[in-house]
Amino acid sequence: MVNIAKVRTLLPPFRNEKRLIVYRQTTKEIINEMIITHEKYQADYDRIASLFDLAEIYDTCGEIWNFLKYNLPYVIESDSEQTVKSPAAILHPGEKIDCKHYALFAGGILDSIARKYNDGWEWCYRFASYNRSKNPAHVFVMVFDGNKEIWIDPVLKSFNEKLQPNNYIDKKIMSLYALSGVGAVPAQVTVNKQLAESRFLWMVNNNFLNIKTLFKSNPDVFYGQFKNWYMSQGFDFGFLVNTLSRN
Repeated sequence: MVNIAKVRTLLPPFRNEKRLIVYRQTTKEIINEMIITHEKYQADYDRIASLFDLAEIYDTCGEIWNFLKYNLPYVIESDSEQTVKSPAAILHPGEKIDCKHYALFAGGILDSIARKYNDGWEWCYRFASYNRSKNPAHVFVMVFDGNKEIWIDPVLKSFNEKLQPNNYIDKKIMSLYALSGVGAVPAQVTVNKQLAESRFLWMVNNNFLNIKTLFKSNPDVFYGQFKNWYMSQGFDFGFLVNTLSRN
């Protein structure tokens, strides 16, 4: 099994990089925050992914599960302190680790391996509900191995154990734009709106190109013409307002 001390030495120094999910904590908000966090720390996972890569997809998934299960005890977060974290924060001694952190780490490693080798490994974040509510209360990583599913859920007792949910939502991480078309046929652009919205919220939260400053200094435009356009694209303006209000 991969040595956790070695992994820590390869990551950037711990800077308490975690963010509280405060806005209503709806399913969509948590999904957005996880996608933002996944994208933000891709370079960090690129530093450590090779340690977990055993070439075969099933063996690699098992290595990730064992590392998380036996190094990071599961502690469920309360509704008032739901967080997403960098890999350095996930591995820092004393941090509370719940299913979101397990899933972010597993997804970060798998995504890094897939991008490095372009090997066609497919996986998703599966947001699952185990009661009558359709709102998921759990998340884990599910990997596609041909027509089989491999589950990486360290909350459960054994690797690839499958506790079937009543309802679930699968979210794949994919490129922002997918281009198609050959010859004289015009290329078509398909936008992954979930990912586009998440990346835009990340830009606002980090004041990329001073966009947060621009919105705050022009409230008439922000709450007028821009709001109308944003909502017409099917995006949730409330999430954006919440992101804008963060320090």
